Amino acid sequence: MPPKLSKSAKQDLILTHLRATGTCHTLKDLEKTLPAVASINGIQVKEYIQALTDEGQVRVEKIGSGNWYWSFNSDEKHERERQLARMSTEVEKIQKACADARVDLAAETQLREQADEDEGQRDSLVARKAELQATVDWVRNTEAQLTGRLNPLGNKDVKQVREELAGFQREALQWTDNIYILEGYMRKLTGDRQTVDMILREYYGDEYVDGGLAELT
Repeated sequence: MPPKLSKSAKQDLILTHLRATGTCHTLKDLEKTLPAVASINGIQVKEYIQALTDEGQVRVEKIGSGNWYWSFNSDEKHERERQLARMSTEVEKIQKACADARVDLAAETQLREQADEDEGQRDSLVARKAELQATVDWVRNTEAQLTGRLNPLGNKDVKQVREELAGFQREALQWTDNIYILEGYMRKLTGDRQTVDMILREYYGDEYVDGGLAELT
């Protein structure tokens, strides 16, 4: 008997299937296909899809009289780009703080070396050096923690990340083509260009141009 799948494992199977199809689905379609894909009952499909929607893993829009669900790899790509930008900004701030602390430490060290042998002054400089060293240690520890938070990128170097992002760009172009196909299907289905344009304008927001979705740059 095969091992029983956990709920998270079943959700992963559902996401993999949705992204592999590269298109949108109605709940009725998913209730037919997902039981075999994720080893769940048909009555559980809505529960799993709702959970993934609440987590932002699956997107849903009401078109016409029903809801349409999808999950494209390009959505994950945009989130990882935002995460990389946030982490890069934090790392730069920590690196600057570390550099400033090292400058202060070097200045204090030089001052200590030039100071006379007065015991009281020496003790003061030693205490100051210890404070600055503690600051440097804290900065280094914080920098290491931030580096660890970049693990979602798979510990890849900048070149690998850029190559991966280039791959995401190609996938995004593919899914954009799929969206154009869906636009055409909607116009054919409704026969009302004005209504379809109104729906697209509301859905695309700033990405809307006259007639549909703006092309990727």
